[in-house]
Amino acid sequence: MLDTGYTREQVAELLSAMLTVAPDRDDEHRPARHFATALRDHLFKMPDLDLDKLPYSTPEGFTEVFLDERQRMQSLQLLIIMPYLSGKLHDDDVQRVDLYARTANLSPDSLQDLNNLVNGRIKKALILYGRRAANEFTPGTPVQKLKSIVREVHSLAGDKKRAEVYEQLSSLEEGTFGRTLYNFYRNRDFKFPGQKGNLGESAVRHDCVHILSGTNTDYAGEIAVSAIEAAMASSEVGWEMVTEVLVDFQLGIAWTLPGGIKAETMNFDPDLFSRGLAVGSKINTDLIHDWNFWDDIETPISVLRQRFGITDVDIVDMPAPEKDPGAQTSYWNID
Repeated sequence: MLDTGYTREQVAELLSAMLTVAPDRDDEHRPARHFATALRDHLFKMPDLDLDKLPYSTPEGFTEVFLDERQRMQSLQLLIIMPYLSGKLHDDDVQRVDLYARTANLSPDSLQDLNNLVNGRIKKALILYGRRAANEFTPGTPVQKLKSIVREVHSLAGDKKRAEVYEQLSSLEEGTFGRTLYNFYRNRDFKFPGQKGNLGESAVRHDCVHILSGTNTDYAGEIAVSAIEAAMASSEVGWEMVTEVLVDFQLGIAWTLPGGIKAETMNFDPDLFSRGLAVGSKINTDLIHDWNFWDDIETPISVLRQRFGITDVDIVDMPAPEKDPGAQTSYWNID
């Protein structure tokens, strides 16, 4: 879970480190500064902190300021995001992030992903991430994991009975989570598990976060919801989910995309992402790893949001971006 209890000194050091590891390369496009500003304003709520008067950042100073291991790790995770923001990975940016990580004695998997990607080892990065994600998204004992994997493979190949379970959600009352999930899929022409061309039940768990958090499924929304997932996650894999969408929708590399979904470039919105971190930091449960949505199919979505600490959204059925030009990327009632 994301810790937002930083001191003013720690926020200043983090923002300075962010601008140091991946400095903006021209005056017209300033993604690093925009992101630092957004984090300052929306996550840490320190708008009076002058970015032009930040202290000089060094790997040693960064390590000394973040004595708490959890804060140090999540601060490094934010540094790891920085090289992606320009839309093209640069060796020198990654090297500076590496130096901060070595000095802090940290080596998260997301940093391994970054190094593999900048060196062109795209398939290797995907294989390693895929293994970790599969283990994370298949909770339970080894036997339970095996059963889930077998069911998932069977569902991907086509499973009429499995698909019917989802189709039956249409009979539930409006406003229940199950009916909202059904509407969400039908409005977007998504395939339910068991239908040919579906993305599996792990994708449904991800879509549950979209629904509960009020975050839509356009490109910027996919990146924003990854911020929510990283902030609420109980493991480092949450930050790798950020890597996944940044590669797909910021760098424009079809890293994890299934057939029919195109990679796109430059969809990182620093304000949305920072607000997403703020939304996710308030969620008290890792919704992907620690919640079985089938247990709450008939529960009103408003009740679930209250239970999980999601208090800044009230929309039930979000319009599909590809069908409704008035659809918003997010429906958060936050500043």
